[in-house]
Amino acid sequence: MRLPWEELEPASHETLERQRRAVHQLAHLAGTAFAVAMALIVLQLVDRTISSGLTATHLFESIRTLWPTTVACLVSLLILLTCWLLHHIQFHYLTRSSGALLLLHTVLLLVVLLVPLSTAVLHEVGITRDVLVLYTGHVFLLLLLLLLMWRHAVKGGLLFGSDVPARIVFRLRLILRAGIIVLPLILGLAFASAAASLGALVALFAIYLILITKGGYTLDVLRSRAHLTEV
Repeated sequence: MRLPWEELEPASHETLERQRRAVHQLAHLAGTAFAVAMALIVLQLVDRTISSGLTATHLFESIRTLWPTTVACLVSLLILLTCWLLHHIQFHYLTRSSGALLLLHTVLLLVVLLVPLSTAVLHEVGITRDVLVLYTGHVFLLLLLLLLMWRHAVKGGLLFGSDVPARIVFRLRLILRAGIIVLPLILGLAFASAAASLGALVALFAIYLILITKGGYTLDVLRSRAHLTEV
């Protein structure tokens, strides 16, 4: 069975291949940006550990002192890893690019590279209401950009030739919209309890990670369970 784009004229086929290479380059650039951001966060933790003067005689006291930094770094790593997976699933189905997609993608990468800064504020100032509002707002912007990119890709016809079922388009849009709806509630929770707000944020992205792990590229958790049962 020939793929849809294999039926095109040679000139059209060559144009489509160039577009697919451009999409792959964007995905590679995003992977690099996410990796750099995560590496900077790990370096923050390493730097704080070294500067704390960790010794065998005061090991547990030093670990207790490092706990806020460790929590902030682990939360940010969880968020960045999950957002990269969502981005990776999107670009798994994209076959074309556009000017609007380039713009949204550029803004997304800038927001990603600023996550280490928000992380530094979180562990330097502590888990307070104002810091959680700032941090949650940053995460909200990440998910919003991912949603806008997917919405533009679907409406702009950037999935041409990838044979994406409507259910996959719906599922990815649904989980991104769910995050957009839940995050303002988490932000509001920070005014009552900053610790509870941070816990809710971790729970949201842990659920995201489970859904992605179970559902794979189709985000079909139920079918994955049925398949395992049959095996």
